[in-house]
Amino acid sequence: MKVFIADSYSCGVNSELYEIEFGLHEMPDCEFISKPEEADVIIFPGTCCCHEERILYLLNYISSILDRKKEGAKSYLTGCMTHEFIDDKKLSNVKGWLKKNIDVIVPSDKIIDLLKDLYYEQYKDVEYENGFAYSIDNNADIFLSRGCLNQCSFCKTSFLKMPLVSMDMAKIKECIDFVDENKAENLDLKGMNICQLGLDTTGQYLLPEVIEYVEKKENIKNVTLVGFAYADAIRSEFQYVLRKSKKVTNIVGSLESGDNRLLSLMHKGYYIESLLDFVHFINQEYKKMLDINIIAGFPTETLDEVKKTMMVLKELKDYLGLVNVCKYSDSTFVASHNLEQLPKEKIEEHARIYSKFLKHEGIPTVLI
Repeated sequence: MKVFIADSYSCGVNSELYEIEFGLHEMPDCEFISKPEEADVIIFPGTCCCHEERILYLLNYISSILDRKKEGAKSYLTGCMTHEFIDDKKLSNVKGWLKKNIDVIVPSDKIIDLLKDLYYEQYKDVEYENGFAYSIDNNADIFLSRGCLNQCSFCKTSFLKMPLVSMDMAKIKECIDFVDENKAENLDLKGMNICQLGLDTTGQYLLPEVIEYVEKKENIKNVTLVGFAYADAIRSEFQYVLRKSKKVTNIVGSLESGDNRLLSLMHKGYYIESLLDFVHFINQEYKKMLDINIIAGFPTETLDEVKKTMMVLKELKDYLGLVNVCKYSDSTFVASHNLEQLPKEKIEEHARIYSKFLKHEGIPTVLI
């Protein structure tokens, strides 16, 4: 069976591509190829619907691949386009087009159904379990959860029916054991909002228990927390377990702004003073490097507020591994669309100011 896997447009906290590649890797007769016209199976592993332009781009891309599909080939699609919108009318035309043109549409939390459809005998007795472990060479990923209960005003997934779905704690420990036994020294624990792990299953924040479990492992040396939400971490007092952790060496989360007025408009759920106290506290014993996002040109952002954010970045300088400067991208889907928007030239100006400042401070930066 020749399989063509199209480009993935999912963000880094989604596991569809990893699950598909890992699930097919050892299957008999499965050959990954680079030309869709030669494929027996075409898979679109990670679709995105953050805003109208992205949806249109992806539909054109999907169409261009399907135009090359040979007769008798079968197409599969998963990712965010498989989710329902809170406002069902918003994506009705897209859903209709996909239903007409894609053979099998698989919800992003049901990848096992795709694998069963391709290799029933190998997967017929496998039940779906939330989460996924992926290990290669000296590095490993474990996807602990999907979805997020927060409603940040700019979030491009807040309009989707994307409930929090956490991996069972027993399964998490099994995955961690698997990683440790395979002698992977570097482990990424991932989730759309990893801090909310467990709220849907137990009503409690379980990430501290996961961290304590990893601390006892012999081979795992460095742990990165990806999809870290400071509001939840501050609210549930994660700072104590993080301060004692030798193995959590990196945290990937979002700052967005260093100004409290903007944080309030963003619905971030914390004040900047609380975040600074949190970061300083968790670094008192073992250093944790932070990869963070900031938004340049959020609606109503002023130059004075840009300066406040830069001062916060300067205070955090010793802990910063990477700063992603994200130029604000509006969408009619999100709550921040209703705020007064900055002109594009102002957004570009704010992004340039941030980038120039970070370069001057010697802080690694990516402009998005």
